[in-house]
Amino acid sequence: MSGAGLEPVVAHVSSGGIVAIVDDGRSPPVIDLFTAGATLTESTLTKIRSLTSGQLHVPVAPERLDVLDIPLMLEPQSSPTSRTTAFALTVDLVDQQPHPGSPQGLVGTVHGLADVSRGASDFTKPGHVTPLRGRRGGVLRRIGHTEAAIDLATLAQLPPVAALAVLYTNDGAAARPDDRTKALLHDHDIPLVSISDLVRHRRLTERVVIRGAEADLPTGAGTFRAIAFRDTTTDEDHVALVKGAIAGDPPPLVRVHSECLTGDAFGSQRCDCGDQLTAAMKAIEAEGRGVVLYMRQEGRGIGLANKLHAYQLQDGGLDTVEANRHLGFAVDLRDYGVGAQILRELDLQKLRLLTSNPKKTEGFRAYGLHVAEQIPLTIEPGVHNRRYLETKRLRMGHSG
Repeated sequence: MSGAGLEPVVAHVSSGGIVAIVDDGRSPPVIDLFTAGATLTESTLTKIRSLTSGQLHVPVAPERLDVLDIPLMLEPQSSPTSRTTAFALTVDLVDQQPHPGSPQGLVGTVHGLADVSRGASDFTKPGHVTPLRGRRGGVLRRIGHTEAAIDLATLAQLPPVAALAVLYTNDGAAARPDDRTKALLHDHDIPLVSISDLVRHRRLTERVVIRGAEADLPTGAGTFRAIAFRDTTTDEDHVALVKGAIAGDPPPLVRVHSECLTGDAFGSQRCDCGDQLTAAMKAIEAEGRGVVLYMRQEGRGIGLANKLHAYQLQDGGLDTVEANRHLGFAVDLRDYGVGAQILRELDLQKLRLLTSNPKKTEGFRAYGLHVAEQIPLTIEPGVHNRRYLETKRLRMGHSG
């Protein structure tokens, strides 16, 4: 589904409809049913419960939970992962009639959470409704059902509160995005949207990068103009190394390089990342013009600690694809929307992309950039990375 394809989904949310959200960044994918909190009715609640585990959670924007003085159920971990669900203390709306745990009572509490005229004194703790605290920045900050539900409610111009439950099939198994599940959703007039669709939509429609300081940067490969860019959704800084005048034809060489601390800084031989970065900088220096865009998305988006955990699993016999899936991640969680915005900030619309990864080329084309040519960046395999490079070629579609 394209970004524009979200419009009928958003309209469905606005009218009080139920939407299925699939987390296609998780392996295996998980599907939740969602409806906006402000439009929740007893009949909608009954329908959601009939198709799901019946356990309802209520994603709420963090700013709203702060106003209502609703804390997390448990103290946050010292280093929580992006997959950590932030359960808040259970609540009820005060003076609920009938019982606050009844369908009418649950709907009333959800409506109260969405009603900005309600304050902290209007809720009792603990209660029967479990709020989930969303991450600021939504799916651009955390790829999760909680954030996706809040973002969809916001896109529908409704309060940032939702009702959410895990979808199950008729035989009691957790639903997967297969033909059986799609038929079930079709029968109940429930559209299916992926979190990656929502990420792409927001990247296309919202400006999330700010250009910062710049300075000349002499390197072993030559001198580049280093320009900082801040991602306002993650507070991370990316850097573009620009060589020469990059406007005009032929399109300049561009290397979009994902951070790899172990390879880029420590010279790890488990991968070819450091060698790719050096080769790209030398190629652009030799041509006299181009860009190396260095993106802070370690380990294809899973982070440094998880990447080291994946290495540990690889030491036990798994390949890089199997290790990521064992940890519950998709093979590649990188998003190219921020990179595309940075390249546009540099006035680039056409480019020749230095990559052996066809999905990277597809990713930038999806964001409206014209990739005139994909130029493979092939590194000779070594003793320690031969299996890794073979896995990328055979299982991830890399050329070379």
